[in-house]
Amino acid sequence: MDTIKQQTLKFQKARSNLLLVVAFSAVNLLLAAFNSNIYLLFSATAPLFVFEIGQGAAEESQSSAFLVTGLIIAFFVIALYFICWIFAKRLRAFILAALIFFSIDTLIFIFIAFAAGFEISYLLDIVFHGWILFYLIKGTAAWAKLRGVNADDFNFALQKTDAAPATRSCGDFLIEPPADGAQQNEFADHVTSPLRADDKKGRVLISANYEGLQISMKRTRGLTELIVDGYVYDEIKGTVEVEYSLTANLQDKKIVGMYRSHMFLYVNDVLAAKKLRLY
Repeated sequence: MDTIKQQTLKFQKARSNLLLVVAFSAVNLLLAAFNSNIYLLFSATAPLFVFEIGQGAAEESQSSAFLVTGLIIAFFVIALYFICWIFAKRLRAFILAALIFFSIDTLIFIFIAFAAGFEISYLLDIVFHGWILFYLIKGTAAWAKLRGVNADDFNFALQKTDAAPATRSCGDFLIEPPADGAQQNEFADHVTSPLRADDKKGRVLISANYEGLQISMKRTRGLTELIVDGYVYDEIKGTVEVEYSLTANLQDKKIVGMYRSHMFLYVNDVLAAKKLRLY
């Protein structure tokens, strides 16, 4: 049986490769705009094609308006991929949109390659396009299989890609196959001690009262903390926040706080609180 974790990994690989397309396409476009002879792989074809059309029209007409227009349209095409990358995290159907866009880009490349006269140097671009299509197809297939999985379970699976096996299930999926034996005391030998008492300073990002436990995540001066009953159990430093998970193992409870565009608090794999982060 496929697990949510396995499908989520495929989906995440598709997004990672899509981000490469965005980054290298933007760099290649800037290099072309400054008349550089350097060309990087992992770039979409359409943005450069549009820019070159504008560049050619500008040279013939002696008007820079065509060059600027071509550059704007080219960046707009790249922006479409970037939008798909951003929103696929919340609305997974955007990975399908990215696959459609890049499939069109591949057809444009094939047309250009054969219209201009096929050369051996095109083979590397063919390999690159095939690479990206492969991962986008796998990501789209994973999205299709995960359509029946709600957002909470999906985001939980994101956290579990770097954590220990879980036992939650959803429909025909298991986030991870359960381990043999009872797990009621699985944290008893891995109890974490508090780092320090909460100093009551900073901004509370999310909080919950779960079975008498007061749980919260707080951020202050570049430090994000997981706090349980007035004590800091885990922390992460960083001026800019990225996706992360913080954990506290008590005698009979595992508490996980994580950031995946939303804030989540889990107690023994049960969602205790969820909050959308706007800033």
